[in-house]
Amino acid sequence: MLVLAALWTGAGAGSDSLTPGGMAYVWYEWPQPLPVYWNGTQIGFYNFDVFLTIEKDPGEESYYYWAHQFHFKDGEGGYMGLQTNGFMQGRWVGKMAIFSIWNAKAAKPGPNSKCEYFTGEGEGWSCRLPYKWVEGHTYRLRLWELCCADKPSQNEWWGAWIMDMNTGKETFIGQIQIPASWQWLDWSVVWVEYFMPVSSCNEVPYAKARFDRPSADNGTFQPQKLTPDYGKKCPNVKVTLVSKQGAVLETGGSVSH
Repeated sequence: MLVLAALWTGAGAGSDSLTPGGMAYVWYEWPQPLPVYWNGTQIGFYNFDVFLTIEKDPGEESYYYWAHQFHFKDGEGGYMGLQTNGFMQGRWVGKMAIFSIWNAKAAKPGPNSKCEYFTGEGEGWSCRLPYKWVEGHTYRLRLWELCCADKPSQNEWWGAWIMDMNTGKETFIGQIQIPASWQWLDWSVVWVEYFMPVSSCNEVPYAKARFDRPSADNGTFQPQKLTPDYGKKCPNVKVTLVSKQGAVLETGGSVSH
């Protein structure tokens, strides 16, 4: 089971540094058996939504990524979310929204975004959008099957949108094509990572984010259980379940769990 975060290629780190990587996770236990659509030709969920609020912004000079990672029943997976300082088209662009799928076949960008093929920790297609998210605003991360559920022998397009719930503005990040054989969605997990080297875990700046109200198939399904988990490299992490449908992830600084 592959759980990865931002796939970044840059200068090598010194021997006295570490890259924290994934620091905290919350696993969603989605209802089983999976729903069946189109006379049994499509199995799984056609949509995932989750709401993300970054309650403490660690600043654009940090290297955080908060994401919702998803998986296709008979194929690979992907992720979408927000970064403090994203890398796009060979340069750092500051705050950014990302939508990526491993081993995808093609991609088409939304307005003002760019799609590119990535390699490194796996390979696939990624659509990236400079996006000036705001501390304290709540954002809906939406994944939805675009085409073509009624033609199960054809490759499918999946789209990703981000909506600022404080302003009501929704932005289309892009769409990515996957093989028809993958079927639809079956599981997901949210996480936070720090994707650049630091000399010690104490140098990771403090950040606080909340993931809540996860749902599938336009609100028809909710997770039956949320399970916290922690990375292996840095102990300054705390996950607090605030309800059956929410969790606060605190990372960096003097946090402990």
